[in-house]
Amino acid sequence: MAFDPRIVIGPMQVGSLLSAVFYGCLISQIYVYFKLFPTDPRGFKIAVTALGTWQLGHFICLIATLWTMTVTAYSHPSILDTLPVGTKILLLLSSFTCSTVQSFYTHRLWKLSKIIILPLISGILGVTAQVAAFIFVIRAFRMANLETFGEDQHFIIAFAAISRSASDIFTTISIAATLKKQTLYIPGASMTAKIADRIIAWTLETCLVASLATFSIAVLLLTLPNNAWFGLYVINANVIANSLLAWLNRRFTFVRDDSDLTLCSTIAFAG
Repeated sequence: MAFDPRIVIGPMQVGSLLSAVFYGCLISQIYVYFKLFPTDPRGFKIAVTALGTWQLGHFICLIATLWTMTVTAYSHPSILDTLPVGTKILLLLSSFTCSTVQSFYTHRLWKLSKIIILPLISGILGVTAQVAAFIFVIRAFRMANLETFGEDQHFIIAFAAISRSASDIFTTISIAATLKKQTLYIPGASMTAKIADRIIAWTLETCLVASLATFSIAVLLLTLPNNAWFGLYVINANVIANSLLAWLNRRFTFVRDDSDLTLCSTIAFAG
């Protein structure tokens, strides 16, 4: 069978170009975060630093993969019967990024709700998705033929994507419900209901973007016969990382005076 570049190079090139744009946005957001919120808790800073580290490795792997696909394999495209090593490492780093963001939201859910069952369910879904991602990466390193790999791994890829999006959606809804409930117990809540509602809306906006992006991978995988899902998979980690930084940085819009900042921190970033 003749080599079909659409199976490998097409999705990777489109995904890499878009991912590079999102990576630039992420670097800008990380700079803004450390500039605006130098007094944030250490856990927040560790999470942001970890995301920056994973995505730096992700970006380097993208460059290495594109070099292999467009330069090294130019005269011998058959070497792309399997994924380049850089791509396989990229898959692993993507799973680390997703798990870091999910862990952050799960921890926030625990701090806000103090109800163990909610973060427990979110954590189980997140661990399940990460285990499935590890299995996918291991099989990627062992693959013999890329063209049949996607077909053979349909279940594990879809299962990982659906599990991760389920965790995102569950955590998002739980955080939003908890935030809404908390406004009932904050003195003067009637005067600050508008701010509280904005915080809830902002939580839904940023968190659900990550959920929909991940779920779209499973949809493309199950509905399209080509490897279009892989291009979205390459972008997904940067979208998720940007969603968390947007969630953190948007606090700046609430800094009108000290009372608004205190309320924002009390409701959305307790503990």
